[in-house]
Amino acid sequence: MEHIRIPLKNILNVSRIITLYYFDFSPNYRTRGESHDFWELVYVDGGELDLQGGEHVHHLRQGQMIFHRPNEFHRVQCDGVHSASVFIITFECRSPAMKFFYGKTVTVPRELRSLMKTLIEECTQNFRVSSIPLSQYPDAPIGGLQLIRNYLECFLICMMRQEQAHGGPRAVFFTSQENLEGNLARELTEYLEAHLYGRVTLEELSAHFHFGASTLCGIFKRNTGQTILHYFLECKINEAKRLLREDDRTVSEISELLGFESPQYFSRIFRKYVGMSPREFRNTLVNRSNVCVLKV
Repeated sequence: MEHIRIPLKNILNVSRIITLYYFDFSPNYRTRGESHDFWELVYVDGGELDLQGGEHVHHLRQGQMIFHRPNEFHRVQCDGVHSASVFIITFECRSPAMKFFYGKTVTVPRELRSLMKTLIEECTQNFRVSSIPLSQYPDAPIGGLQLIRNYLECFLICMMRQEQAHGGPRAVFFTSQENLEGNLARELTEYLEAHLYGRVTLEELSAHFHFGASTLCGIFKRNTGQTILHYFLECKINEAKRLLREDDRTVSEISELLGFESPQYFSRIFRKYVGMSPREFRNTLVNRSNVCVLKV
């Protein structure tokens, strides 16, 4: 039998990354804008804000993103009411397939948000995110640069498939059994997100969804990569960040509002997820109102 060696071809080849940012913008944040000769992907991880690309202004909400092509003028401006958590990655990619993303403002389906989260986590493990110029940690895990490129290329290809499928992302990425579990995991996340201002137990979830606790935990872990408790706490902390940005409530009041056992426990969990205390976070919000235009 003759073996055929099939070459593996890339439709997208991300050759370099230039900057990585993860910002928590206050409601009054704005820039004058910039343009540069490389691609920029802006993903709204929480909140909402206005983004100008070329002559158009787009209002983006959580889970949405926009692509700025090379040399396109763009700027960020919050609306004075809503804050935003934003992940930005700029990169070089000269593949013709990138034309697909010209002028694209898209909603990332839930199935792909976990991949975006994986990309963000890999970036933060390897680089001092938001530093200029971008610098890598000397003890960064092995293969980090390759994984960042692979995750980004995989995400871009999946987004192309998602938009071209017309039948929806699950018709492309999931079998019937996976579709059933995916729907249940999605309903679980929606239930948890709807009950941030309170406490939710596994017994309550089992009674509501008519599945055993271990079954629910297994399905949720397989489909999101997180435990139910971790996801619920992460959602609460994200909501706490929004309240700290937009609301005048004290830390104790926010802790009580979100159903934490005590302000001390809330502060400990907040520091675990954010790397600083709630008060420190409130004092470090990005609130620039005047940033010069940058042209490269």
